Amino acid sequence: MFETIQQGGVFMWPLLLGSAIALAVGLERAIYFLRLSKADRGYRTALERALASGDLEQAAKLSQGTSPAHACARAAVENWSQSSDVVDKAMTVQAMESEPELNRFLGLLETIVTAAPLIGLLGTITGMMGVFRAVAQKLGADPHANTTGITAGIGEALIATATGILVAVTALLIHNVCQAQAEARMTEAEQTAESVRLAHAKAGGGQ
Repeated sequence: MFETIQQGGVFMWPLLLGSAIALAVGLERAIYFLRLSKADRGYRTALERALASGDLEQAAKLSQGTSPAHACARAAVENWSQSSDVVDKAMTVQAMESEPELNRFLGLLETIVTAAPLIGLLGTITGMMGVFRAVAQKLGADPHANTTGITAGIGEALIATATGILVAVTALLIHNVCQAQAEARMTEAEQTAESVRLAHAKAGGGQ
């Protein structure tokens, strides 16, 4: 492996760094999303019933979770005696506060996806420049010199491009999975907020 890195040139090191960062982000995000509490239809139904019946103690218990949906539910319970607009605003603010954490590191992954192929291409270009320079020097010293080694040199230079594409694809897959998870959790929060609005209307709008 170290020999392959050497063949790819100095630009292999930032590519390896980008790969390590992408994998680290993927692991961190996987742990984060796995730790979030679920807020499925059963949860929303139970929360809506508790709120509509005025059982705020049960609603408070149901809102004790780690997902954005649970955070919205907590905000609603804390402001339940207020008007519908106040409850809705509290949930909206809570959802907005949760969104940055859901999308954490996605910008970094996008940067790696964009930069890795370009860095790989730059490594290949500089590698091929070195190959052609060596061939030119060889032919300059001996016009009849054997230059068949140029093929092997070009093949080594292309290692950087191949690595850059591999790193970009890996980062893209991790990015898409994380983005899908973030969107799913925000959808849960929106659905929970809608259930809370229905419950608030049934309870008399906080009056």
